[in-house]
Amino acid sequence: MRKKLFYLALVAVIFTACTEDRSIEVEKPIVIDPASELIYYWNFNTLVGTATSITPDFEAITGTASITYDGTGDGYMDGDIGGYTINARNNDPAESLLKVRNPSNTRKLVFNLSTIGYKKVVLQFALSRSNNGATVQNYSYTIDGTNYITTGLSKTSHNPTPDPLVDLISIDFSSIETVDDNPNFKLQIEFAGDAAANLTGNNRFDNVTLEGIPLL
Repeated sequence: MRKKLFYLALVAVIFTACTEDRSIEVEKPIVIDPASELIYYWNFNTLVGTATSITPDFEAITGTASITYDGTGDGYMDGDIGGYTINARNNDPAESLLKVRNPSNTRKLVFNLSTIGYKKVVLQFALSRSNNGATVQNYSYTIDGTNYITTGLSKTSHNPTPDPLVDLISIDFSSIETVDDNPNFKLQIEFAGDAAANLTGNNRFDNVTLEGIPLL
């Protein structure tokens, strides 16, 4: 018995020594308040060909939300087959998704997301990339429509996994009061890493949702 306990202790020491110098990021799941409602939803299932501005498939605040791919260069965004079911609503099928094409290092994906009438919002989407797609996404937001910041964000970047693996990205603004009831709120995604300058490759988005609690 003593010999068995000795070996167990030895294994524990070795395991600790092997892992203590590693930085392992574990993302805590975001629990969305049950009082929240869907504000915007893009499933991209009817998106065909290239686009310069994409409006939601569902919007509780009409005529305000859009997705654009701002900047210069040969990069563009388009709809293509191969969608995902992660974060889909209404049992929507996995049909089309949004591909943000390289070169992406000279462009920024911008989500125009007025929160008029809502508070404690959370943005979520399914994310993947092609083998040549940008390997880094950096997140920031604006409350005045112009100046982008990361103040209060627990998640400011992500490394997309290559398709067929898919990530569920959750960006929590529920504790940032300046985002509440704000017509100028936008999220910006910048693309980085060596692959972002490639002439081929893309990042893939599907089932984008913004949820929040209605103001009384």
